[in-house]
Amino acid sequence: MISKRIFSIALTWLAAMSMHAGTYTFKIAHPEEGAKLKLTWCASNEIMDVDVVNGVVTVKKDGFTPQYVQVRYGKSFSRNLYLESDKDLTVDYDTESRVFNCTGDLASVNNYLLKTRFAFLGFNDFGKDEAAFIKSNDSVYEANLALLKKAGLPAKFTKKEQEHLKLQSYSKFPLYKSYYPYIHKLESFVPSAAYYTKLKELAVMDGSLFEYPEYGEFITNSILCQVFKGGDRKQEFMNFMDAHVADAQVKSYVTNAYLYGVVSGSGLAGNDEVIAYFHKNVTDAKNIEKFDNLCKQWETLRAGNPSPSFNCPDINGKMVSLESLKGKYVYIDVWATWCGPCRGELPYMTKLEEAYVGKDIYFVGLSCDQNKQAWEKRIQKGDMKGIQLHMGNKDEFMKKYLINGIPRFILLDREGKIIKADAPRPSSPETSKLIDELLKK
Repeated sequence: MISKRIFSIALTWLAAMSMHAGTYTFKIAHPEEGAKLKLTWCASNEIMDVDVVNGVVTVKKDGFTPQYVQVRYGKSFSRNLYLESDKDLTVDYDTESRVFNCTGDLASVNNYLLKTRFAFLGFNDFGKDEAAFIKSNDSVYEANLALLKKAGLPAKFTKKEQEHLKLQSYSKFPLYKSYYPYIHKLESFVPSAAYYTKLKELAVMDGSLFEYPEYGEFITNSILCQVFKGGDRKQEFMNFMDAHVADAQVKSYVTNAYLYGVVSGSGLAGNDEVIAYFHKNVTDAKNIEKFDNLCKQWETLRAGNPSPSFNCPDINGKMVSLESLKGKYVYIDVWATWCGPCRGELPYMTKLEEAYVGKDIYFVGLSCDQNKQAWEKRIQKGDMKGIQLHMGNKDEFMKKYLINGIPRFILLDREGKIIKADAPRPSSPETSKLIDELLKK
């Protein structure tokens, strides 16, 4: 009996020892005022926002498997650490010198992660021909593996880090399809079968790989690189996901990443199938709640609802409100002088305005330039027609229209009610057809 009791006590003591919470201390020299430390546990996707007091913060956590943790501190840094629940770590960081140093049980692994100068692709690599680009990616991976081998770290971590380095080294591989034609100013570009073969080898669709910080963005970009063939992008996406993505976790993540952006940018009109597909395939409760809130916000922008208003100065300082434009249709261009795509639409906007001179429609440019002088300088050139107003970048009009990218075009009826909260661009043939139909009424 005594021996059994002693054995039981020993087991209890060992269990208690194994449940020791890891203590992770961050000491920050020259801390940012008001900045918090944000930790994202990649395997569980748990997020912790912690206050930093006098440059010091201590986090205690147990009961998790060893994993990568993304750590962000204000604008100072965003880096990956590797933590274990029964081991301690102290990270010292100076925001001025940008120097890290780790001490404690996990010092060797995290000094490697924070201090190693890993190899990465350069922007010019995307301008190389396909074979050379693939070779550059392979070289980056080989260089990073050599750095890992040189570090001489524990075998268990080294095995995991090899997979991490693969994702890190090839993380930009899916972007070649869009970067190469941009650099060479090509109207169209289709990579060869060899490129897609390599991409498919790299893009393993396995939800367990979300434990690596780069996997979510990499697998999303890899899938989108294979999806679009020149047809209806939303339908192409849904067809590809159903045909090629069996892993439920990957399907949920990528569906959320892409379709949230679709609805965020274009609203509810024409997106009933997209919304249904989202709810069928996205399983993360937080992502579902965020998407549903987005849809509720877009409900206020449905056709027939009153438009959010504006009241902005023209080049002479005269205030012009939306209410003062009632009685005619209103086609609004939300733009900025620094925006390349916005400037690309200006010649088409001028042609559109000239085609409807004297017609029952106003053309309004709402500049969201923070730098008002830049807007004034552009307007003073005298080649921009229509009603040109300066709104700035903090106007409620932009918030209420959920504008997170420009240019954005909006079409209103004679009473100031919404016809299209995300109207076609001036360069689209659909725009003149739409206006012609309206003016017949």
